Amino acid sequence: MTSDSRTKPFHEPPVQRRHVGYGLALPLVRSGVTRFHRIERIEGLEHLGDAQVPTIFVANHQNGLMDPLVLSSLYGPNQIHWLTRADIFYKRVARTMLFSFNQMPVFRQRDKLSDARQRNERVFEICAERLNIGATMGLFPEGNHRAVKSLRMLRRGVVDMVNQSISLSPDMKRLRIQPVGIDYEEMQGFRRRLTYRIGPAIGFLDLINPETGQITPGELLVRIHSAMNDLMVNIQPESHYDDLLPYVQSLRTTEAQDWSKTRDLIRTLGRISEETLDGIREAHLDAKKTGIFDASRPEDLGQDPTHVRSTPWWFWPLAPIAIIGGMASWPFSKFVENQAKKRVKDPCFTSTFKVSIGMFLVPLYWFALAWPLGWILTGAWGGMGVLAAYLFNLIGSRISGWWYGHYLDWKGSRKARSVYAQPHQASAWKNYLNSIDQALQTNQHSARS
Repeated sequence: MTSDSRTKPFHEPPVQRRHVGYGLALPLVRSGVTRFHRIERIEGLEHLGDAQVPTIFVANHQNGLMDPLVLSSLYGPNQIHWLTRADIFYKRVARTMLFSFNQMPVFRQRDKLSDARQRNERVFEICAERLNIGATMGLFPEGNHRAVKSLRMLRRGVVDMVNQSISLSPDMKRLRIQPVGIDYEEMQGFRRRLTYRIGPAIGFLDLINPETGQITPGELLVRIHSAMNDLMVNIQPESHYDDLLPYVQSLRTTEAQDWSKTRDLIRTLGRISEETLDGIREAHLDAKKTGIFDASRPEDLGQDPTHVRSTPWWFWPLAPIAIIGGMASWPFSKFVENQAKKRVKDPCFTSTFKVSIGMFLVPLYWFALAWPLGWILTGAWGGMGVLAAYLFNLIGSRISGWWYGHYLDWKGSRKARSVYAQPHQASAWKNYLNSIDQALQTNQHSARS
């Protein structure tokens, strides 16, 4: 064993399908995710197979630790097992907690371990052993996170895991590879929309080489890439990502009633010529100079003034109930918001920071607050008054958060109407959208001819 291996020991994860720690934490995770995000829809539940069948979920990765939290909270039948960077496993307390949450270490080049490959091979063997007893794995084949709505080149780890599983037992050919697309309206923002799409299982039996019993990585990765591309927003080319992003945002992908139509429209952007893309960049810069993107979000502007969201009749009558219900939680929410601005440098971890605090500290905050509130209600410390105050904050904050999501829509619609009321901004936005629409129409005519 080399010196670096001695200073950084390898703590082998146990072979397990479920753990009580995960089960206890899941309600808190689910509460945190659904409170922070506004779950717009979950599509493709019919594609999920028997929960007893070993499954590997493969998903896009944009939002740090929030992505696994979202998947874990929205998939109920089985606990999901994850691979996490190895450097956080060295402390005993952290390691014990991570193992209880079904986390396993994966070693990267930056860990500078001479036996990193051997360690990863053993971890993948343990993953296969867990799958063999019916576990569900979660993988992000892109290998790391990045806060862009694009699908990157996939790493071969998922294929290695499948090959390890097949080598372990012929019965593992029943393994399911389930693709998932996670679509955030605005991943850092509280009560912004989130849509989650599940696709059909990816077949791989025909890719197994009869001589070696293994799958060539490239062939399966092509299928996984295609399946993930069907379910997520993939803006291409990345060289013009910033120029195309506002257009895609204006399509409101999380609200798309016909996702396949919206997806195909986005795909067409990748076929626009470089010369035309340069023209779109000019139109984007012109729109930016008018201050549009400081004044309003593209999601609120939509494609034209008729797309500006309307306010439901019950919105303002329910405002007093929402304000009262969230009054006690508001100071702590502002504290968390300010702490996130101070402490979180990577935007990919902003929502993770907020949700993590919400999962663990908000219930404690409510409990501490319930004692004086209970005394005010009953004149006694403890008893039913404390329980009533705690439940009031628990339920009231839910109502307040639900209303706040609609408040954001109302606020966004006001800003959008203000932009459309400014001739220079409205004209610049229209010219920008037209530059892309005309390019897409040209591509359609070329394809037909």
